[in-house]
Amino acid sequence: MIRQQRSGLPGHHGLVIPLFLMRHGPTEASSLGAPLGRMDSPVSLVGLEAWPAIKHELLASGIQRVLTSDLARARVHALDLGLPTLVLPDLGEQDFGSWEGIPWQEIKGAEPFFANPVLGTPPGGESFAHCASRALLAFQGAMGGDAPTLVFTHGGPLRAILSHFMGLPLHRALDLAWQPYGISKLEIHSSNRAVLRYHNRPMPTRL
Repeated sequence: MIRQQRSGLPGHHGLVIPLFLMRHGPTEASSLGAPLGRMDSPVSLVGLEAWPAIKHELLASGIQRVLTSDLARARVHALDLGLPTLVLPDLGEQDFGSWEGIPWQEIKGAEPFFANPVLGTPPGGESFAHCASRALLAFQGAMGGDAPTLVFTHGGPLRAILSHFMGLPLHRALDLAWQPYGISKLEIHSSNRAVLRYHNRPMPTRL
């Protein structure tokens, strides 16, 4: 069970607020090394089989509320937790436009994007900088009170939120590995400062 601790730091009336950041489960497309972006692909059979054990672990952690995106691979399991949940479309994954669902090695003309992955924009999509900005604004607008919170969403928005609290520039945010169902824990001290307790920890897949 999570216990809130008193702190002398400003921002939340002296409370340290537990924040959990978790990526959705695996999908068939992601296993092929393809960007999913806004494609509404479901979690794979392997991910579905692992979910009961992961759900049990999450509910035992003391989480009281959930923020998630509108895409099924995050939203379905977030709602299945049975906790107060906000579905926020701006927590959706980066839009990769016409590249979505195509393995990276098969995408033609992506060299300029890889040369500047923060500002580079896939055809018909958005840059990581834009994704990070909208996701962080959605997260900040939804946070309030001192309830331990789970953000259950996608790799791009999660990297944006974590890098904000860690003071990392966006190009370093893209260096943060985040496996399917990987979970990170922060203890928030103020609106722009937190202590990172662990990052990208795997969840148990069996009860």
